[in-house]
Amino acid sequence: MNSFNYESQRVLILAPHADDETIGCGGVIQKYIKYNSQVRILIASFVMGQYIKYQKENEEYKVYSGKERIKEMQEAFRILGITDFHFLFVDDSEMIQYHSQLDILPKIRLVTKIEEHIRDFKPTIMYIPSLTKHQDHVILHEVGMTVARPYFWNGSVIVYETDGELMFQPNLYVPLTNEEMDRKKKALSAYKTQLGKERHPVHPHSQTVKAQFRGQNIYEYCAEAFQIVRLHG
Repeated sequence: MNSFNYESQRVLILAPHADDETIGCGGVIQKYIKYNSQVRILIASFVMGQYIKYQKENEEYKVYSGKERIKEMQEAFRILGITDFHFLFVDDSEMIQYHSQLDILPKIRLVTKIEEHIRDFKPTIMYIPSLTKHQDHVILHEVGMTVARPYFWNGSVIVYETDGELMFQPNLYVPLTNEEMDRKKKALSAYKTQLGKERHPVHPHSQTVKAQFRGQNIYEYCAEAFQIVRLHG
């Protein structure tokens, strides 16, 4: 049973950081690509230099480089079949002014950059991140809703879940085959610098548990869940 159209679409996915697209849309991306739809990923912020990330399991900070993250992202995208991606804001090796700080930027800067891609790419559907505890997710959600104002762009708008959702009530469930779920987990595993332990939300096991839970809502093995804001038929 399938009432959702994956063919002849131009899909724009707004990702706060590299890995959010895989966490929230790694399955549905495969379906669009399978049916020859065009998929473009917009990554809001990326650190090209060194970055420090806290690991709760070890209660310590870990340093990784942008070169590592680029390789991880390229491998994840290769697995999913993504070839079209862009960064909106990039931090150099000397100063972090965007990553985890998108909320202090004037919204118009984000809005303008995304609008440029909408004019260039001409999407039929846009996926935006849900509201979470992370400030970058919140601002990208708000900006995505601004860009989606119908008198500027009137395509379909769908919210995807990542982690730490504050207000997320799914009304669209996309069942995933075993093959699609396995490929999604392999893509997520490529983000080695971002992975936590099994109970961490960025881990293949956690993603499997979430997918199985979402699948139960529609009596399927696994699924991704989304919230429809607007469907343009």
